Amino acid sequence: MKKTVFASLALFICAAAGAQDEAFKVQRVFNEVAARAKPAVVALKVVREESETFIEPEFFFGYVVPRERTYSYDVQGAGSGFIIDPEGHILTNYHVVEGASRIRVSLADANGKEKTYMASVAGGDPALDLAVLKIKSRDKFPYLELDYSDKVKVGDFALAVGYPFGFRQTVTSGIISALNAGMKVGGRKYEKLIQTDAAINRGNSGGPLLNLDGRVIGVNAAIFSPSGAFAGVGFAIPAAEIKRVLADLVAGRKVKRGWLGVSVVALDSVMAAGLGLDIVSGGLVNAVAKGSPAYEAAIVRGDVITECDGEPLEAEDDLFYRTYTRRPGDVIELTLISKGLKKKEKITLAERPAENADVVYTAGRSKRADLEPRKSACAWEGLELRFEEGGAIVDRISGDSRLFGYLRRADVIKAVNRNGITSAAEMPAVFGAANLSEGVLFDLERNGEGKYISVQVK
Repeated sequence: MKKTVFASLALFICAAAGAQDEAFKVQRVFNEVAARAKPAVVALKVVREESETFIEPEFFFGYVVPRERTYSYDVQGAGSGFIIDPEGHILTNYHVVEGASRIRVSLADANGKEKTYMASVAGGDPALDLAVLKIKSRDKFPYLELDYSDKVKVGDFALAVGYPFGFRQTVTSGIISALNAGMKVGGRKYEKLIQTDAAINRGNSGGPLLNLDGRVIGVNAAIFSPSGAFAGVGFAIPAAEIKRVLADLVAGRKVKRGWLGVSVVALDSVMAAGLGLDIVSGGLVNAVAKGSPAYEAAIVRGDVITECDGEPLEAEDDLFYRTYTRRPGDVIELTLISKGLKKKEKITLAERPAENADVVYTAGRSKRADLEPRKSACAWEGLELRFEEGGAIVDRISGDSRLFGYLRRADVIKAVNRNGITSAAEMPAVFGAANLSEGVLFDLERNGEGKYISVQVK
């Protein structure tokens, strides 16, 4: 009996010791991640210049004369960020630095000694709420790597690092609570967020959310809280979404946006009943932009788009955000109901036209391919072209084409380097003689208007 008791006690002690060892291993991993993050996570002090205009009375020879006066003053804000390369580029939230006139960056070395630099905005993307800053220094900096593997799972450990409420650098831990979360904050709509219960508070915005490898899986962006303080629900922009725009932000380039080319209104019960549909949500197509990807895919007024990439459309702006945050050349899959039939369409997004572009909306039309056979096809520099009366029509542009961003689907190329295209037989010779490295002049028609475009790319 005594032997049995001693044996059981020994097993219990061994099990407890083993559990303690495992706990210490996890603790050491947390220690290592925090130590790695410390010199690369920075505090941001942001100054914005604002002004107000008042009507003030002035007394002139006994009369009150109102005079307008404008007063300027500084407004200070704070946030977090983290360095992403040795040159001192910092990733943070757009809302942290929006409208900034001065940005001060403070970082601590491994010994806790603080150093301060000035920084400027290299590039920003309001849609994804991301911005890249550049430290004004030639120093080399410690940095964190982003994890683009998209292997984040619910239940994974996560650490949030930042400077909440202006305190010194703070590390909090938790788990990944949910994926693909969406929310709207201050007029800005977030999509595909990582939800975590690692504590995130005011001042944490722009800081990293890290996995146990010490790599960044997201940028902390928002919290949901009735009181304004952390309530166990925080959100981060995932690294996979950051990857779409990061190179453009670092280079200071304009972020190109995907465009489908439809105007939709949220479907309600009255609309659904009138259309004879037994559904509760979706986007009713009100108009289609001529020459747009939706136009070429035969989407017409009266169609109902119910899903985008398998996710239901529940609000009027859902489809806009799910295409606006994608890149030109990305392929989306729409589920739609047309003439009572449910179908799926894979559509390649085009580049969103400039705000002042003259976009003509129509009721849409059937696919040109459904109405007439292709007269000729030609492939060149990632373009798929076919001849119709008047020139070579761009049917498709691959995402890695050197002409991506210059030409658009449905462009009608009339001449290349002044060599006119008047027949299908001429196309291979005309395009084959053009060299993008030396420079090419396109004479084309876009949305019914003539346009010259010169392109020279290596």
